[in-house]
Amino acid sequence: MGTPSRVLYLFLTRGAPPRAPVLLEQLLPMSMCSRCKRLYPLASRCEPCASDRAKRQEQKRKHTRPSAWARGYDSSYAKARAAILAAQPLCSLCYQRPATTADHIVPLSRGGTNDIENLRPACGPCNFSRGNRTS
Repeated sequence: MGTPSRVLYLFLTRGAPPRAPVLLEQLLPMSMCSRCKRLYPLASRCEPCASDRAKRQEQKRKHTRPSAWARGYDSSYAKARAAILAAQPLCSLCYQRPATTADHIVPLSRGGTNDIENLRPACGPCNFSRGNRTS
């Protein structure tokens, strides 16, 4: 059991060549990155993963989703949604779960409207799995 830790410590020393005798003062406490499984000094972060994370956060800040109002969900949609859900409480796609959303048959992004003729009741999983598809 003692041999693997000695080998690990031999490669994790600062300034000492591999397989050289190691003093306890030279040992660096190390941690393993949960994402890429690389070893890095305990007081710092895994540099490749930290830079990737910073890039992802910057992209997320740049590409924010517009508000519901900007995407076309106004008061006419709210009224039509309430009427659709009151008329038919079951999902019109799977007929198994209660309808909690009003699904656009032709999505707003493809020229659809918030008219009752373009809406149908749907459960969340069915509606979200459709995405931007028609019919």
